Order: sequence, then structure tokens, then C-alpha cells
Amino acid sequence: MLRSLLLAAVVALAPGCFGPDCFDNGPLEAEYLRGESQAAADNDAAFARGKARGLALTHEDGAYDGADAGYRDGWTAGYDSYFGYDAGYAAAYGLGASDGANDPDACNDGTADGLSDGDADGYADAYSAGSDEGYAAGWAEGADAGDDACFAGFAPRATTAPAATEQDDADPEDKRVCYARGYDEVIDRSSEERGFLAGKRANPAYQAGFTTAYEPAYARGKDDGTAAGYAAGWDDGYHDGYVASYGEAYASCYASAYDRGYADGWDDGWAPGWDAGYDAGYSDGWASVSCEQLARQAARADALPQLHDGEVDRAIQRLELVVGGFARELHVHVR
Repeated sequence: MLRSLLLAAVVALAPGCFGPDCFDNGPLEAEYLRGESQAAADNDAAFARGKARGLALTHEDGAYDGADAGYRDGWTAGYDSYFGYDAGYAAAYGLGASDGANDPDACNDGTADGLSDGDADGYADAYSAGSDEGYAAGWAEGADAGDDACFAGFAPRATTAPAATEQDDADPEDKRVCYARGYDEVIDRSSEERGFLAGKRANPAYQAGFTTAYEPAYARGKDDGTAAGYAAGWDDGYHDGYVASYGEAYASCYASAYDRGYADGWDDGWAPGWDAGYDAGYSDGWASVSCEQLARQAARADALPQLHDGEVDRAIQRLELVVGGFARELHVHVR
């Protein structure tokens, strides 16, 4: 039952949520179908234009395109071949690795960076740990000081506030929207290009020129692509080999330097962290005190704890509390 009601609500709300109902068996659906029909006509016209252009191409046009396509295909095949990029990469990797391993800067850089990073991390960790301890100590003393201030006639505290937002929507014209939906459903933006390719395929003069020029251009492209691939592979292989070996030497020196830097940073960071934590804790501890609450607690006490020594001859002790500018006296009977 609940499911049926929810479904009915969704159906009722759908037009408002998702725009007009373009299948209303009325004027909106008529606009939708008109959009579809126009898109189909536009597709046919674009295809015909493209095909006419393809059929109009000449033998020379085919030769030009064939040479261009052949060279590009050959270049790609040569670049990716066994004698292209891969061969260059393999030939240079070992040389790069050797040079990287023997670079004196690798250990120097690793040591400098390790000391710097270790010092920064050690300082940060020590500062954080010291701050935590300092905060706890500061909070306790701040709270005690706040209590004392209450009894001396002072009062801490403050508060905060909220925020708001707005929004707004507008509906399109239903007929225009439905026409556009129908049109977009059917329109094919590639119709003219498909027609052009169909015209090329059906054009014997163009095809003859293309085929004649393709093979020799492919051979030239393959030679050039192989050479370009080998050169690019050489550069990448040398670089990767160098970086890998350099990185090993760097990492080894970095690790030992980092530990030394961390110890120094820890020693430097603890005290400032403790001081900052103490100040923050003291401030928060002070702010946590409510003089009003202390006054209520004191007012609820109807007696002080009993004294057991037998030295008490006086029966009354006076406690004066000052809250928000007025004082009240409590007589506490000591038995």
C-alpha cells in the first residue's frame, strides 16, 4: 500500500521535477515528433552533402591522402618496432645506471635532504608531544586560577552565533523543450563525415591515386619512425637507468642522515611545544570555569564536613561569594 502511494506521488511530481511530459498524446508530443522528423531530414541532407564531396575528389587527391596516410602508418610501425624505441631504451639503460651510481652528488644530496627532513619531522613530533603534556599541566592550573578568580569577584566567558542560505529555480517553455528533446534524440552529428567517407570509397579515381602513393610512403615513414623511436628510447633508457642508480645511493645516505636530523629536531622542539601547550591549556582551563555554577554548588551545601579533633569551639564559619556583582552570605553550622 505504502509503495503504491509513493509511486503515485513520484508520478505526480515527475513533470515538475524533470520538465514537461513530452508524451502527453497532445501538443507537447506533437512537438517532440516534429523535432525527431526534422533531425532525420537534417541527417539525410548532411550525408548527401558529404558523399557528393567524396565523389568529387580526383586521382591527385587520392595520391596526396595515400602518401600522408602511408607515411604516418609507417612511422608509427617503425617507432614501435623491435628496432625502434625498445632497442634504444635497452642500449642506454645500463650506461645511465653506471653514471648514476658513480655520481658523487647522490650521497651529498641524500645526506643534506635527510638531515633537513629528519630535523623538521623530529621538531614537529617533539613539539606535538610537548604541547600535549604542557596543555594538560596548563589546563589544571588555569582551572584552579579560574576558581580563585570567582571567589575574588571576577568572572570569565563568551559565546558564538549561526548563519543562513537561499535558493531559486525557473522552468523552460514546454513546447521548445519537447521539440529540442525529439531533435537531440535523432540527430547524428557525424552524418556529413560518414557521407564523405562513403563518397571516397565509391570514387575509383581517388582510390587508384591513394593505393599508388601509400606503399612507398609507408616505407619512408617506417625508416624515419624507427630512427625516431630509437633516439627517444635511448634518452628515456639513459634517464631511467641513471635515476634508478642515483636513487639507491641517495636513499642509503638519506636514511642515516635522517635519523641524526630527527634526534636534533626532537631536542629542539620539545620545550617550545610544552610552552605553547601550557599557554593554550591554561587559557582553556580558565575559560572552563563558571562562577555561577560554583555559587549554586556552594548554596546547596548545608554543612561543612564534620571535624574530628575536638579543637573546634566556634559553631559558625562565614563564606562570602561574589557572583556578577552581588554577594550573599551563608552561615554554615559546624557540629
